[in-house]
Parts: sequence; structure tokens; C-alpha cells
Amino acid sequence: MTVAGATPPDEALGQLQETLLGAVLSRDFLPGGRQPVEMPDLSFVLRQSPVLLSNENLARSLLLEELPVPIRVISPEGIVEKAHASGDIAYLRFQPVQVEGEVVGLTLEARIVPQDPNVHALGLSGIQANFRRVEGGWETVDEPRFFAT
Repeated sequence: MTVAGATPPDEALGQLQETLLGAVLSRDFLPGGRQPVEMPDLSFVLRQSPVLLSNENLARSLLLEELPVPIRVISPEGIVEKAHASGDIAYLRFQPVQVEGEVVGLTLEARIVPQDPNVHALGLSGIQANFRRVEGGWETVDEPRFFAT
């Protein structure tokens, strides 16, 4: 999907990010979805508490209190420092929002930063979901796509 429309307002983007993150962490359905979300490699991320979420591309209005597990928002640099000090760190991050017409696409990926400072962060797996606004909220346009890197 290409960026071809206006990015949703921060409040709407925060709601969408919270919806996707909540479904992934609880292995639940996305609104309008027909199957629960099962993101590959999520177990690596859930090994630590709180779960680390990079502040890259996050909406300011994202509410973390409603999520099923404790979340700590941290900068990419903070994640790297933590990994170099204490061992490999798995975390989640959102890629930039994609907008095409009335469809808003979100990508959430799991990554790992090795303790070794000579090795760059590695992608694990992720989910891409497309949403559209409906009366009363948002729902998925189609089933989410999963990927491994």
C-alpha cells in the first residue's frame, strides 16, 4: 500500500495502534476479523516484562493502560543500550502508517537487538492490517497478513 491519503488524526491513529497491539498481545480478534491474531515470534517479546515498545511512529494518544500486558515505551537508542548492558532484547515497533484513500494500514513488527554491539537489530516477524472507519469505530478491510524477516 502506498501513502496516498491524509494520515488519520492522532486520536484515531492511537486508537488503531492500541487495537492492533491489544489483539496481538491477547491473541484476540481484530474488529471485523474472522480469526484470532497469532503473530509469529510473539513469545520472544513476551519473555520480558514489561514488553518493550519502541516510540518510533507511535501516536501520542496511544493508551497503554487497557492493554493485556504491561508495556514500556522506550526510544530505539534506549533499547540498544539496554541490550548491550543486559543481553538480547526483543521488542515491538510500528512502521510508518500507510494511507490509501479511506484505508489505513498499520504494520507492527517484532525485532531483537543482540547484546553484541557489532550486530545490528534483527527483524523477527510482524503483522500488517488494513482498517477503515465504520459507524462506531474501525474494522479490518481484510484478514491481516503475517510476515517473517
